[in-house]
Amino acid sequence: MTNFAYPNLKTMPKYIPNSRFTDCYASVGNITFYHRNGECYYKTKPNPTFPGTPSQIDQLCVHRRAIRAWGELAHEIQLQWNALAKNVKSKRPPFNADTHISGYNLFVSAYHGLAAIGEESTPVPSPIPSFPLINLQYKTSTLINGTDLQITFESDSPIDTFNNYTLIGKLQTTKPGYRPNTGKYRNHTPTITQYGNKTHFTFTLSNQEEDKSIISIHLKHFLVHTSTGYRTPEQYLTTIVSSNNT
Repeated sequence: MTNFAYPNLKTMPKYIPNSRFTDCYASVGNITFYHRNGECYYKTKPNPTFPGTPSQIDQLCVHRRAIRAWGELAHEIQLQWNALAKNVKSKRPPFNADTHISGYNLFVSAYHGLAAIGEESTPVPSPIPSFPLINLQYKTSTLINGTDLQITFESDSPIDTFNNYTLIGKLQTTKPGYRPNTGKYRNHTPTITQYGNKTHFTFTLSNQEEDKSIISIHLKHFLVHTSTGYRTPEQYLTTIVSSNNT
């Protein structure tokens, strides 16, 4: 690896390929490599002093327990996870047919999935199920008691589709036109009901601080397989609504 001076983030220093390394990924020492528009750049790793919100600290504790649970597995079980992970494509570069995640990553993801639905436990290596396709659309929103916002989305999938799955929604409200703050998303489990041939998912957001007249609702949602903890990639939608809609 060539020597680098610590970069000024505003200059976006570009990594120059050489005879030993044609490209770089992830981090080494105090340097992180990243890609924009097919080009490789590097920057110093951030060193934040913010200790984290209570929710972030809770998630960190879950992650540490997941790491400990992996270390306590018998080697034969870890090998089973490695075999399962060969069919799961990586979300990080390089993107090619041979790239997949590790058994450790698959195990930790399943552990977090079980924790997200209130069933935190050591997952058992199992084949990855065929998840149903789901398309949510905004339906209504109603303000309750002046502070709690009840939001309903609907899907064309029948309610029986979700017998073995739990839908988790990460929700946030902002002023119209404002982008969501990644750190302010919060997990919510909806109430699921059947209306004719539609399935309704109703979330309740307590103690909303935004102006309630017109707001943007941002939703990231994913399915968790209830017995294995496997999760689908997040889907995202946003809509501008009146919170007094019925």
